[in-house]
Amino acid sequence: MSSRIPELYRDAGKAILAKALPKLVGQPSAILSDRKRFDDLLVSPVWAELPLPCRLLGRKRLGWDLLFDQIRVAVYDGSGPTIKMRADAAARVTEAFRATVLEVAARLNVAAPASSIVAGSGSAAGLKAAAGKTSAGKSAGPGSSAKPAGNPDVAIGIDLGTTFSAVAWIDADGRPVAFENSTGDLITPSVVYFEDEGTIVGKEAARVALVEPDRVAECAKRDMGKKHYRKPLNGEMVPPEVISSIILRSLKADAERRLGPVTQAVITGPAYFDEPRRQATINAGKLAGLDVLDIINEPTAAAISYGYQKGFFHRETGAVDKPMKVLVYDLGGGTFDVTILSIEGQNFTVVATDGDVTLGGKDWDQQLVDFAAEKFQAEHGEDPRKTPTSLQDLFAAAEQAKRALTERTRTTMIVTHAGKRSKIDVTRQDFEDATAALLLRTRHTCKEVLRASNLQWSNIDRIVLVGGSTRMPQVAAMLEELSPGSQVDRSLSPDLAVAHGAAIYADVILKRKKAGSSKFKLIDVNSHSLGIVGIEPSTMQKINHVLIPKNTHLPHRVTQGFKLAKAGQKGVRIEVLEGESRQPKSCTAVGTAIVSDLPENLPLGTSIDITYEYEPNGRLHVAAKLRDHNGVFRITFERENSLKEDDFGVWSEYVAHESRRMLE
Repeated sequence: MSSRIPELYRDAGKAILAKALPKLVGQPSAILSDRKRFDDLLVSPVWAELPLPCRLLGRKRLGWDLLFDQIRVAVYDGSGPTIKMRADAAARVTEAFRATVLEVAARLNVAAPASSIVAGSGSAAGLKAAAGKTSAGKSAGPGSSAKPAGNPDVAIGIDLGTTFSAVAWIDADGRPVAFENSTGDLITPSVVYFEDEGTIVGKEAARVALVEPDRVAECAKRDMGKKHYRKPLNGEMVPPEVISSIILRSLKADAERRLGPVTQAVITGPAYFDEPRRQATINAGKLAGLDVLDIINEPTAAAISYGYQKGFFHRETGAVDKPMKVLVYDLGGGTFDVTILSIEGQNFTVVATDGDVTLGGKDWDQQLVDFAAEKFQAEHGEDPRKTPTSLQDLFAAAEQAKRALTERTRTTMIVTHAGKRSKIDVTRQDFEDATAALLLRTRHTCKEVLRASNLQWSNIDRIVLVGGSTRMPQVAAMLEELSPGSQVDRSLSPDLAVAHGAAIYADVILKRKKAGSSKFKLIDVNSHSLGIVGIEPSTMQKINHVLIPKNTHLPHRVTQGFKLAKAGQKGVRIEVLEGESRQPKSCTAVGTAIVSDLPENLPLGTSIDITYEYEPNGRLHVAAKLRDHNGVFRITFERENSLKEDDFGVWSEYVAHESRRMLE
């Protein structure tokens, strides 16, 4: 096993200690006998300077406090009124830190770094000088290490959900089958608990959220594409793709208990995910040790599952299937999509899609939380939403009530806060009244997708419900009222249809690799317009100039010419946007492509052609070329909020270690 984390700990710690330890020199010697002051002045501040992947392992697993117990006695001399460094301080730190790093390597079950721990002459000055001799935090990128071995004939489909996730494959009989997790369930809560000894995924993590919400990540999918998860976890700001990768590792482990090593996967995402969120999902897959064959939209995966169920994948050669127009209404725990597809045998063509990545069952829960909290406040004069643990209890009670109201017309929520307790009756009508505005948002989206597809409700053959939140009676009732004559189809499993569809598609990709072709054909669309920041000549204001409109069939490639703004210009900055607004600030910044090393003395108005190329999975490539010029120049594309290449190695090892620990 590689040893990047011990190496990172060693190198970063070496530099940090060399700089920090002398800072106590000249302070009162009483600090050394006051453990709290010693921790406040040195131990905790130095800990905060370590790289995040190290800190997430926890002070206990890194032996941090034990190390400083040794440093406090062995490095400092407190015999006088003020603290001094011992003459052999560097050598003592070297010995203590070497032993600590070796223990960390053994604890993580990885190879220990071979090189020395601290360089220096053995003096305090040498200890301080060592800080400039180390490059802390360097690690290899994702392409530097060999891919883990896995069966090339096996691929899995993963529904990476906001609130629940599932993993499936195609068994020996050609059927999509979901894997049970370690607790025997087919779906796993998308919840991660960051405890001192490591991470826990699933039911146990969700249970702990009730008592330690500051250590638990829920609905991380809503933060994909951002730099950090929305709140600190155990005091640390963690990239959301790292949280998602831990969930993916857990799902991968569930599959491997039955299949052995697995590395190939198709992962699903909301149809309305923008490009940065798709890139973050791919990054999460890579961090989890997966070769991501494709990212497929969740409604499309559900439609594939529907087509399989209808027997389209088992027709005899030459059979002709009547084309169907299917609207997939996908309301999950945290995201919402509506997609219209044309299905003709094994030909699946997305006509139009729309959605909301911040709308889902959790928002229905929130309305119940507010309903119950206001009732409690009216009775007791206190708001249980103000305390994290009480709020977490409220959400758990709200989710139970929502499920109960699916089957019954009345239920009771128990709310406990500040030593007070209330039983709050909730009727289905109360619930539907409180959430009417949310349902109306989904109704408007359905109508907008129908308009974008140039279809009428009479053209829709089936409305297929997917996602656990479609179990709410109000959903089917609204759709039946909205689309008279269209049949609302509940035949798919709301929880497993997406994972099953991803598994079917993964199997199609494997067969296509072997045979070189396939009867199956999927044509998807982009869910957001793709543009470039340009200047409106009449106003000289920045605008979003759209190159690829929303709902364009993928793959798609477009090239447009632009003029250089200055004579002698040496470079071009291409700001890539996603969104429908003409105002750049109202769009999503995908990233920036920098064209550099342009030829000398280019005249004002020189034409440069910018090319955007969308892959079928919604991934973007940007290229640029001077018109009528054969010279070569460099172009780099920096994505907004994406993990840096150098971070992958250590994060991959951190996630891999957490996965191994879960299986122990």
